[in-house]
Amino acid sequence: MKNINIVRLERIFREVLDDSTLQVTEAFSTKEHPKWDSVAMVQIVLAVEAEFGVQLEMVSVARIKTAGDILALIEK
Repeated sequence: MKNINIVRLERIFREVLDDSTLQVTEAFSTKEHPKWDSVAMVQIVLAVEAEFGVQLEMVSVARIKTAGDILALIEK
């Protein structure tokens, strides 16, 4: 069974990347989906902040390369 945070994150990615079949793991990276570009990153970050009630620092956001990176920031 998937971690509840990855399930919530997967829901965000599916919506932002407009891909209802997307399977998100911690290893899911910006290289794996052509729609995960800089505009999508902003949308993902805003959605993550709203969903998880966190505020991500821009320095940290700039280092995001995988869904696992986002999870680490959420759990921090």
